[in-house]
This record gives sequence, structure tokens and C-alpha cells, in this order.
Amino acid sequence: MADSGPDHRKRELLDAAERLIATRGYEVPLRDVAVAAGHRNNSAVQYHYRNRQGLIAAIVARRLGPMENERAKMLEAFAAQGKQPTVRDLIEVLVLPILQMKGTHYARFLEAIRPHWPDESIPTGYTEWPKVLDQLNKSIRADKPARIRRVTAVATAMFSLIADYERRTELGEQSDSEPAEIVDMLSAMMTAGLA
Repeated sequence: MADSGPDHRKRELLDAAERLIATRGYEVPLRDVAVAAGHRNNSAVQYHYRNRQGLIAAIVARRLGPMENERAKMLEAFAAQGKQPTVRDLIEVLVLPILQMKGTHYARFLEAIRPHWPDESIPTGYTEWPKVLDQLNKSIRADKPARIRRVTAVATAMFSLIADYERRTELGEQSDSEPAEIVDMLSAMMTAGLA
């Protein structure tokens, strides 16, 4: 039996918006999203999500849940072993759940919305992201401004590297060693030049 209910129609909008924002940019017309999702009503996005911010929040919430579950499991595994995660471990917790998503445009979508989407608008009550960033901040020896600069730079590089990986994956050009290389590059960036 085909899935054709209202939830299906909303998922089609989310899929189309993620893809179009990833490939055409943050300002893609919402009417184009509705058309790409196969909706006859050009105002379908406004009907279901009110506005662009509501649509973006719905895309983030849909993808964030499964990734945050994976991050929580990874952090719990360290705690169960009585292990204090290293910088590399923490970078893996941030990076690997995104790299494991297949057939999406989510990393490219994040890259496109990041300049327009304030971090505080992403709900953090159920996310491991702030906990990991806090641990990263505490794991390097530098003054607070330097730590903030490092974490911000690593986040910017992370989004770009993962988006490039996603592009290559779509073209079948990714390498099996690439996830470890991305983690290594970001870990080195986080700790380079620090005593």
C-alpha cells in the first residue's frame, strides 16, 4: 500500500527542501520547493511549516534525532569503559553520525544554511552537540578566546569537509579511508600548535 497521507506529503516537502537548499542555496523560493515535492499548491510550505525558518527547523529536527541517538551511544560507550574521550574521540562523535547518513543532501544543506541559521535556534534539550563541544573546549590547553576560535574553526571546516564527502559519495568517488582522514584533519586542526 502506497504511503500517501499527510505525513508522506510533509516528508516530500522536507526531502525537496533539503535537496534544493543544498544545491541552489538558502534563498531558494519556497514555491520551487512545493513544485519539486509534487504539490499543486504553491503555498504548501507555508501551510505545513509557516515559513522558511519553520521548514529548516523541521529538516534539522528530522535528521538530528537519529544522529543524536548515535552520538549518545558513542559517549555512553566511553563512560562504560571509564575512558575520558580524547580530542580525536570527540571529533569522531561529531563527524561519524553525519558521514553514516546515506542518500541525503543533509551535509550540503547544513553548509548552505549555516551562515543564515543562528546556533541558538537549534533545539539543544535533546542534543549531545553542546556536551561534545564543551568537552572539546575543556580538552585543549589554551585561553578561552583561543578555545572558542579553535572550536568555531573546526566546526566550519567540518561542515565543508563533510559536504564535500557527501558530494563525492553521490558521484561514487569517495574513498573508504576518507572518514578517518576527515577526523584526523579536524583533530589536528583542533590541537595544532598547542603545548
